Amino acid sequence: MEKILVIEDNNLLRDNISEILAMEGYEVLSAENGKVGVEKAISSDPDLIVSDINMPEMDGFEVLETLRATENIKTIPFIFLTVKNTMNELRMGMNLGADDYLTKPFDMRQLLLAVKTRLSKKNDIIIKEGARYNELKNAVGLPITSVIDDPLRNIERLAELVTGQLGDLSAQDVGEITKLISIDASKLRKDVNKVLFFYRIEALKNNPESLQELSKFVTQDVNEYLSFTATGVCEELNRASDLQLHLESANIGLPQDFLDYILKELLNNACRYSTKGTAIKLTGQKRVNGYQLTIQDQGIGFSEGTTLEDIAPYIRLNEEKSKSDGLGLGLYNVKTLAAMFDAKITLVSEPGLGSNITILFRPVDVE
Repeated sequence: MEKILVIEDNNLLRDNISEILAMEGYEVLSAENGKVGVEKAISSDPDLIVSDINMPEMDGFEVLETLRATENIKTIPFIFLTVKNTMNELRMGMNLGADDYLTKPFDMRQLLLAVKTRLSKKNDIIIKEGARYNELKNAVGLPITSVIDDPLRNIERLAELVTGQLGDLSAQDVGEITKLISIDASKLRKDVNKVLFFYRIEALKNNPESLQELSKFVTQDVNEYLSFTATGVCEELNRASDLQLHLESANIGLPQDFLDYILKELLNNACRYSTKGTAIKLTGQKRVNGYQLTIQDQGIGFSEGTTLEDIAPYIRLNEEKSKSDGLGLGLYNVKTLAAMFDAKITLVSEPGLGSNITILFRPVDVE
């Protein structure tokens, strides 16, 4: 028998929902506020949770956030009950991982349909996704983390919302939902590209002929390219005013698409792991033995004692795991590219004070 937890501070509504669900053959638990609801969810591990948003003790968002952070129950389907389905509530709920919404007053048939739909999807996930994920892991060695799974689930939920409630949504609502889908799709694309780049590099390591050909490529007037690209990255992340550039002109022996990856990866990390308003310094200087590129931030830094040897695929190095990309591929790709093209990379970092990454590229004279 499938178990459903109903969290609702309105006694009459809570009793009505519980009675209807029980008549449909579900085992029903109930809680009169968010705090009690969290306790019952942890102790009883229900198959589905139906929860009000505005409640005493803990509101519905706090309940969902707490449960999503609790390992053994974080994937339980969650349906929100709300008086007014505003876009702010929708955005917050979807970001936390809500699966569906019902706007009060609602028909009990709508509730039953939503419950059956979510339980059915949960069962499908258990049966199908487990096998699919294991197959993918075996095929490419990729750990399916929340980094990839969360955007996929958000896109699915938002698309279902538009499909199921299109008649009730205004043009502005649809626009907002489309924007949320675009944000998650963009994040997913970046993470997938990072994985694909990893396999591209690994393949290149075992192809000395191709690597030798690529080593002949030169990026000229690197200062102009670095300035243009760095500004674009920081503008996209709303950190343009924090960027400080000190770049000398030079030519370096590295294909531009690889330099593009290195710069964007290091700058993205500098922006993500530092506070807005603190400086991000990009320095490029000609040295006797090459061109030295340095990216410095005043962010959270790496865990104490971290060295370049610790950088490996799928290993998280930042203490603030909630902000980590979860794949551990970005810096590994940078380190590997540097080694493949005879560049020397150094890392100096201190927790809470920031990081300083320097890459010394080999110089190239162009006639």
